[in-house]
Amino acid sequence: MKRVFSILLIAAAAASCSNGNSFTVNGTLTPTDDVNGALVVMHNSMTGEADTTTVIDGKFTFKGKADPTVLYSIYLDKKGTNVHNATFVPEAGKIIVDLDSTDRVQAGPLTESFHSFIGELRAAENEETAYAVIDKAFANNKDNVIGMIALGQRLFSFESQAELDEYIADAADFIKEDKSVQQTRESLAAVEATAPGCKFKDIAGADAAGEPLSLSAFAGNGKYVLIDFWASWCDPCRREIPYLIELDKNYAGKGVQVVGINVWDKKDAALNAVEQMGIKYPVIYTEGTSATDDYGVSGIPQILLIGPDGTILKRNLRGDDIAKAIDKYLE
Repeated sequence: MKRVFSILLIAAAAASCSNGNSFTVNGTLTPTDDVNGALVVMHNSMTGEADTTTVIDGKFTFKGKADPTVLYSIYLDKKGTNVHNATFVPEAGKIIVDLDSTDRVQAGPLTESFHSFIGELRAAENEETAYAVIDKAFANNKDNVIGMIALGQRLFSFESQAELDEYIADAADFIKEDKSVQQTRESLAAVEATAPGCKFKDIAGADAAGEPLSLSAFAGNGKYVLIDFWASWCDPCRREIPYLIELDKNYAGKGVQVVGINVWDKKDAALNAVEQMGIKYPVIYTEGTSATDDYGVSGIPQILLIGPDGTILKRNLRGDDIAKAIDKYLE
């Protein structure tokens, strides 16, 4: 199951509580010689900001503003130790952290809910169970960081912008306005704009010699065009290329053109890969992310079939399904 079990901490806009409540962390460690005097870090997992303090007689303290929209982790900044992070939501009041304990944090109900959610997610046996855990956590926490983290586990699964918008309709603004959420909305809109039945979007780049070369040189000119978004460092991409080389040979006289779209890559590495793998079909070398942004491509390889009139016929083609799709339209 793709990414769903990873604990994805998405950067969220920090908004401190309007009543100005604060929290105090009272922390402890076994006061060994290599611990006393060491630095302890309190890291805001959502903004990347960090605060530090020193362990004195096995104790340390942090203070800050309570904020249910962020998540903190505390850890000993000392190489060679086995002290694990303590993670908590900074709710108002006292927070007890014992970095030597299995149960490291005593904090408010949101911290308890966060750890319960992560435990249930890790224990999920399949995708269906995991989604149930995620959806429950989001439904119960649409105004705090747990909802933001739960949504982060779900973002890749939405199939349309409308589906995502409906899912977050009554969520807090900091969730709706999160950068990752907005990027996902834009990506889903791009996928819809390049779905089967839509006209292809041109992709501008260069050929191996550095001369301008665009997708419009091939697509919409009376041939079926198979485009492959790929990169030299991408192992799944390299596993698909032999299929494409074979297709290029077998369908060359049947009105089918294979075109590689090199993305997210260094051109020298891509040129070496083309030579090593024996790619003879045209390759458009691109810079930046405009090509993948326009097609809503978040992972590669992404292989699409474009019809003779420039209409996109298929997306997400892989392996033997590529030839099957072409044969269907050539019949």
